[in-house]
Amino acid sequence: MSIQLYFNPLSQPARAVHAILVIGKIPHDLHNIDFMKQEQNTPEYKKISPSGNVPSIVDGDIALFESHTILKYLAKKFKLEKLYPSDIVEQARLDQYLDWHHTGTRNITLVARDFVFYPKFLGKPAPENKDERFKELEWYLTTFEEIFLGNGKHKHILGFDEPTIADLSAVCELVTLFMLNIDLAPHPHLHQYLKHMLSIPEVNQVHQPVFGFTQKFGENLRQEYIDLMK
Repeated sequence: MSIQLYFNPLSQPARAVHAILVIGKIPHDLHNIDFMKQEQNTPEYKKISPSGNVPSIVDGDIALFESHTILKYLAKKFKLEKLYPSDIVEQARLDQYLDWHHTGTRNITLVARDFVFYPKFLGKPAPENKDERFKELEWYLTTFEEIFLGNGKHKHILGFDEPTIADLSAVCELVTLFMLNIDLAPHPHLHQYLKHMLSIPEVNQVHQPVFGFTQKFGENLRQEYIDLMK
């Protein structure tokens, strides 16, 4: 029986779940939730995802929402141990990043939402604390490099030999930097990490829709971002 994935390709957490399905060669069907039509708020969808968020999945009689819960569930069910090891200590190491992600890496998307997406597409004024928010974002990027990439010593988060669900979650947020057009020169380890992760065919595949969106609506895109989207 195929996994039913309810997602939107512009959603970072939804792309992470799409990626594990593709990497794990897990049979699945995609159901695009159109935010502009408010499909996430329909009674039918809220039976699957009470929060109205994407992603969510249906697997037989089971419905799940929250991307990290779904990633762990799929990795365990389909025995994708390279993506989420069965060893409890290794799981705990990865869970450290997955917990930090919500208040760390996720800030990239929140800044892009407030200073790019809302003003550009909804006509909402950007907050007045732009300098403060971008300074804080730089701190999160530096912290990501120092703690989780070991200042360039680690090819994958926390030094795992192969990409894990932590990497899938992280890269899907990090590509949102493209719309913010932040200079990556002060973050060479982050730049190299993005280059590596986006060279993985399945990861690149699930990002094609958002790359098209970025190339269409991004303003004065930096060459390093254009190169990363190839």
